[in-house]
Amino acid sequence: MISYDFRFNKKLIQSFIGKKFSRYLHAKFLYTNSVTGVLGFQVDNKTYELTNWYENLDFLTLDEEATVFRISNGDLNQITKSLNESICDNLIEETISKIILINDHTTLEVDGILEYDILDTKAIIFYLDNREICFAKQDCWFSQEIEIYKGYDLINKIPDGNDIVEDFKDSETKKLMFDREYIVIE
Repeated sequence: MISYDFRFNKKLIQSFIGKKFSRYLHAKFLYTNSVTGVLGFQVDNKTYELTNWYENLDFLTLDEEATVFRISNGDLNQITKSLNESICDNLIEETISKIILINDHTTLEVDGILEYDILDTKAIIFYLDNREICFAKQDCWFSQEIEIYKGYDLINKIPDGNDIVEDFKDSETKKLMFDREYIVIE
């Protein structure tokens, strides 16, 4: 059986509560509210990087690579260099009161045998003084896009995740199961 756990580190996310969300940076939008592969954000002037790059992995028998949404410590200068385009620098300066992580659990049985067990974070929503900000992996296993939402009730903007189910609905030998969990961190 192949298992992956690409969920964001809850301890790291918990450390953001009560701190100032300073800014986020991304490449200029072209057509939609999404950016390809990378964006940076700062909490209490410490920089973090969100990436959604291709990785070489066996993904549900579909391909030998898929995109993986990750969060890590970052360097503001390296992030701006990697964007290599017109950069949008969004100043926020608001306190984080709550964060919701949206995690998916996907399993695939082949001929009745569990072959894949995948856990991954699909979105992170920051609840701030006067708004919410959400960064979400686009609802497609091979898309590098990170969608950015601002406003209120952003949990309702996140796609239901069932697009992957469509890829297996007509298979007689493969059964895909999908569950979603919402982790509230305060």
